[in-house]
Amino acid sequence: MDRLADGRSRPASGSPDEREPEVPRLLSRGTVARMFGVSASTVTRWAQRGLLPAVRTPGGHYRFPAAEVKRVAERGGLTEMTRLD
Repeated sequence: MDRLADGRSRPASGSPDEREPEVPRLLSRGTVARMFGVSASTVTRWAQRGLLPAVRTPGGHYRFPAAEVKRVAERGGLTEMTRLD
């Protein structure tokens, strides 16, 4: 184990103290549209209406957390959501 100048131990590489926090995987509007078999415009409407959780990039693009998209698809929200076309 390495020692710092003040005598404290340096954490081993890859220890929980040095790991980056896990960032949720974000999907593009087009990817979500292909997954649900709808247009990208429909996915945008779902996000605007709060039916599908989304974040906006600094450039104004929608991104969708993969875990949330999966959750919506698994709970059967797909049939309700597609009626918004």
